[in-house]
Amino acid sequence: MSFKYLLTVLALGCITFCSAQDKISIAGPWKIRLDADSLYYNQHKPPAEFTQTIQLPGTTDEAGLGSKTIGSDYGILTRAFKHIGPAWYQRQIHIPADWKGKNTYLLLERVLWESQVFIDGRPVSKLSPLYVAHRHNLGTLEPGAHTLTICVNNDLIHNIGDKGHGYTEYTQTIWNGIVGKLELHSENPIAIRLVKTYPDAEKKSLRLETFLTSPTSDDIILTASLKDLQTGKQVHTASKKFAADPEHVKIDWTIDGLENIKSWDEFDPNLYEVSLTLKQGGNISTWKDKIGFRNVSTTTHKILVNSKTTFMRGNLDCVHFPLTGYPSCNIEDWEAIFSKYKAYGLNMVRFHSWTPPRAAFEAADKLGIYIQTEIIWLDWWMAGEQKDRPEMNTKGYPQGLGKNPNADAFVQAEMQRVIDEYGNHPSFLFFCIGNELGNSDFDVMQEWVKKLKSADPRRLYAVSTARKIMPVDDYMVTHNIPNVGGTYANSMNRTDAGLEANYLKATIPIIAHEVGQYPVYPEWKEIEKYKGVLKARNLEGFKLVVQKNGIANQDIDFHKATGALQQLLYKNHIENIMLAPECRFSNAEYE
Repeated sequence: MSFKYLLTVLALGCITFCSAQDKISIAGPWKIRLDADSLYYNQHKPPAEFTQTIQLPGTTDEAGLGSKTIGSDYGILTRAFKHIGPAWYQRQIHIPADWKGKNTYLLLERVLWESQVFIDGRPVSKLSPLYVAHRHNLGTLEPGAHTLTICVNNDLIHNIGDKGHGYTEYTQTIWNGIVGKLELHSENPIAIRLVKTYPDAEKKSLRLETFLTSPTSDDIILTASLKDLQTGKQVHTASKKFAADPEHVKIDWTIDGLENIKSWDEFDPNLYEVSLTLKQGGNISTWKDKIGFRNVSTTTHKILVNSKTTFMRGNLDCVHFPLTGYPSCNIEDWEAIFSKYKAYGLNMVRFHSWTPPRAAFEAADKLGIYIQTEIIWLDWWMAGEQKDRPEMNTKGYPQGLGKNPNADAFVQAEMQRVIDEYGNHPSFLFFCIGNELGNSDFDVMQEWVKKLKSADPRRLYAVSTARKIMPVDDYMVTHNIPNVGGTYANSMNRTDAGLEANYLKATIPIIAHEVGQYPVYPEWKEIEKYKGVLKARNLEGFKLVVQKNGIANQDIDFHKATGALQQLLYKNHIENIMLAPECRFSNAEYE
């Protein structure tokens, strides 16, 4: 890999922390101009006038901008205001005097989908990750005032369709805006750009892959320290000198002798803070992150965390944030969500065809939740017109991976970005390309997974959730084991199903796919809770139907009855698992 190419890849990630004097928040009021007909977008220049304002972080939906909707979207919640296409955001920024000669980076934590950046009307950078921060290199800016303009385009930038939960109106919305952190960062010419941590509880060691920007021929001194976050005590410090090579941007360093290290798992989520300081001549760069010492492995039928058989009890997350229409970037919100998981005895979450913000990983690290992330959903039916169910027509009619050059390039780049951005989190236990990739070339996708798995073995990998099992797969989330039979079904009404008959024929651990999809009748008072950007007009329509049939006042009774039935069906699932001899498969994912 060339030096130039590697820097291009790394520029899409972000430094986990920056010192206070090297970081400026630019959250607050911004000027905005919608570009519904893409006039300025196609001209590749900002508008001359901005007539409205918006608060960032935030979205056009939250600001009440765009087309005001009437009626209900079929089968889903409805946005009160919609804007799909370019929107331009502008404000003045001030570069401090002590940033002179340093690179300035613009960090946008979560953008849907493409962001283009202009400084004083001059185009600077264009990025389009879905799941990691957009980190634009603004170059060396003169101290003083500058005009920063950002064009966000939430149209279908890459042809992945609009049914996967990373880009869809079905759960989150196809929102336009910038959410999470909005910051300017300064960076010395020589800096730590990315660190991959490989903690090993068995070997009592920590390997650090440190990627640098523009190293010179001067020697580099790295100093690493490790702090136990449970006790607040520093448990290890080490320094080492490295001979720098301008042609190489990576330093590989293994620190041994980490005695009394505590492992991380769902029951004891012990975390450590690792800090790294680089000194080269008069240049200093720092970096730090939170890590956990955990190993994950498999037997023929079981998943092992730190060599212990682990019963995966998971929930399915499809971006359910009806008040905002986008996933939270606040760790407190994710701690509240995962605390409910723990209260119900769950230890896993599968993010169906998307990857959450960093805050979700941080909360999962803290509470002991195992995460599976994905990139995309591209099934066979999305590639053509759905005449019987037009509401299911997929924008772009995307072909499967391996047959779709535009999606292929995006997915491979996004896979690497997700691994680089979130790979240090101990909670990041599972990764696959996506959900039900039925129209894709599995031989092609397998090569992509082989590459990731070989370079970064810190988690378990699979090509697809459901559809097909490949030799590279470490595990599988599926409803059917090819050439064997189904995993346990949704409508099972007995507790002696003999579930091991199929599971024992599998050659890798199997996690049942999307079981427990049991509807519950709504209470009409729920409609009043949708006070944000999404409105429950679908429920309002259902209420009109039952009013015509004279049963609108029975909603509470129906709610209790269907809830009680759901509870019995879940109970049957759990008993079937527990009654299976030795519980050899021991994995379930609920929706």
